[in-house]
Amino acid sequence: MKINLTLLGFCILLGVFSCKRELRNKEASLDTIESIVLDTEPVSDKHKEDGAAKAIEMDKDCGEIFDAFFERFAKDSIFQRNRVKYPLEWFYYKDVTDKAPTMEIVEYGSSNYVDFTKDKEAFNNEYDKYEVEIEKKENHNLYKLLGIDNGIHVTYKFNLIDGCWYLVEILDEST
Repeated sequence: MKINLTLLGFCILLGVFSCKRELRNKEASLDTIESIVLDTEPVSDKHKEDGAAKAIEMDKDCGEIFDAFFERFAKDSIFQRNRVKYPLEWFYYKDVTDKAPTMEIVEYGSSNYVDFTKDKEAFNNEYDKYEVEIEKKENHNLYKLLGIDNGIHVTYKFNLIDGCWYLVEILDEST
């Protein structure tokens, strides 16, 4: 049973971080949005005469509280990908007998969307039950998945950087 749970946990994490997902042309990313500079060129000749200029300014969604940030991070794949600080450090144990975790660097584009929306219901699962614990600090928060009699123990570390929350590290101590 323990080997099955370990194998399941490893397969889930492998699936999350192994597939490469490219943005399609029709999808906007924060990198694209944030690179838009204010356009001070008049829109038309009429606007030239009026001295009017169009201004484009996109909201980076910064300054939000962690709960509001995480609600969007949990269900919006584009937002999630752009709120991960790459290269992301992912620590995990290859074997239960390892003394220290293995560190893997996850580059932009090599990670998959992680659906956190079902975490609230995970306590009611028949198998792989876990509960969520959030440790809130001033400039960082730890989002923990703690298994109930199954060895699941994953910590996601979020840092507040320039007023924006970012996922900066994953520590998987599951057995």
